[in-house]
Amino acid sequence: MDHEDAIDEEREATHDGGPRTGAALPAPVRAVGLGALSLALGAGVGFAIWALLSAAYWLTDLVWTGVGGAVDLPLFPLVACTLGGLAIGLWNARFDSAPKPLDEIMAEVRRTGGYSTGRIVPSSVSFLLPIAFGGSVGPEAGLTGLVAAGCTWVGATLRRASGMPGAFSRAQKIPLYALGVAGGIAGVALFTALLGGGIPIPRFDAAPLDLSSLAWCVPLAAAGYALAVLYRGFVHVARRLSRALAAHPVLKPLLCGIALGGVALLLPYVLFPGTQQAADLELAWAGTPPAVLFATGLVKLAFIALCLNLGWSGGPFFPLIFCGVSVGFGIAAVFGANAALCVTVVTTALIAGFTRKPAMTLLIMLLCFPLESLPWMAVGIAAGALLPMPGAKKRVRREQGL
Repeated sequence: MDHEDAIDEEREATHDGGPRTGAALPAPVRAVGLGALSLALGAGVGFAIWALLSAAYWLTDLVWTGVGGAVDLPLFPLVACTLGGLAIGLWNARFDSAPKPLDEIMAEVRRTGGYSTGRIVPSSVSFLLPIAFGGSVGPEAGLTGLVAAGCTWVGATLRRASGMPGAFSRAQKIPLYALGVAGGIAGVALFTALLGGGIPIPRFDAAPLDLSSLAWCVPLAAAGYALAVLYRGFVHVARRLSRALAAHPVLKPLLCGIALGGVALLLPYVLFPGTQQAADLELAWAGTPPAVLFATGLVKLAFIALCLNLGWSGGPFFPLIFCGVSVGFGIAAVFGANAALCVTVVTTALIAGFTRKPAMTLLIMLLCFPLESLPWMAVGIAAGALLPMPGAKKRVRREQGL
């Protein structure tokens, strides 16, 4: 449901006819009822969003393991990515429902107090297609939009059910929102218990706390920072290419799909969000040529930028984590440094250089790395978030209209 539709329904519910029955109930009864409703609505939203996320990974398995395994075609990555690019272009040209970037979603929430993904079916398909066809994008942007839209819908439904126009007071919001969040977590847990699914998040070993690691952490942080600078350059090129092809909304994702599929014939890990692939690489890196590890990380950096700017909408975080992991293992293979240390510092510096936000970087990194590696994550965060980033001031001035 659109944010505007929810507001209109709320106004209709209180126009001329007075408050609904809920407002006539005793306050304790009304509070309990609203709390139960918030819990139930949150559970429904959590269940539905986790189902859609799981569907993205199930469709990926269907396309690449099911169909790809059945046809046993050496050129299958090229065929699949080309068809995926065409499907993405045609679908989004018809419905204009591609997921928005994270910063745009949060800006709209701050500006309007809510968020809408538009029509749910087109938006869901636009979320599924880039992941299912192997795009170098993660699900987090689409998930953020769905969560924001779900929270907006829950809030509007609670206000209608309360029979009271306007927003809830702070004292009312805190328990209702807490119950909604608890319901969402319960919905995710219920779906996982019944059907499994979800997103496979890689976990890495703790880096050793010793003098050898201390000697290595500075060059490793520099390598991660360099990757962040390189990614910024790729984004600049991809945006220019996107502007040049602005009149061809179907051609943009099609060309990206052709390029992605062609490169994947040689470097298959440039495909996919990188969540499961990072875990696979942890087991296989020692037997992989270092040149392949470096090439995979660097080329995937380029394709993250291309996919996100040429119509394969999604999130950058998990693919960027994979790039840091691949380059980190490459450094370990060449120089004999501890692999866990290399992966931890390089990846953290890369993500910090991308976000420029130390707290956000730490929260993301703790999904993949243990708390024992915090000292080395701190070095990576300092390098990526605090060192000057080329073009950063110019970009800020442009966004501020200066």
